[in-house]
Amino acid sequence: MIRIDISNYLYVLMMLFMFICGTAFGQTFINGDFEDRIAKDIVAVEFWADWNKANQFNELSKLKECEVYRLDIMAEADIQAEYNITAIPTIIIFDNGVEKERFGANIMFQLEADKKVIQNSVDTITLNKFQ
Repeated sequence: MIRIDISNYLYVLMMLFMFICGTAFGQTFINGDFEDRIAKDIVAVEFWADWNKANQFNELSKLKECEVYRLDIMAEADIQAEYNITAIPTIIIFDNGVEKERFGANIMFQLEADKKVIQNSVDTITLNKFQ
């Protein structure tokens, strides 16, 4: 009788399931309706590309008090050019369609800011609305 160790197969299946769930439910991608999406209150957009998935901002969906989206620059090259995105990931915080803050990547294509810094920016923009 041959005994097969299925633990590796289960691990691969579990990781695949987590990847699919994270991609499907974790982020909303902008496809063609960019101006409409950023026109609503405070919005954080991560300009992103599939080839740099390892350096994506994984905490994007954890930002509070704002809508969050991811834009694939490979599919939306005109928007990349319009907003002068030269390195990815880049996160831009918009308030009613107006760029308020930008966080860019370093030469290693890694985001310089962390969740705390970006959330602080969102919070500051929110507080300034009440002054």
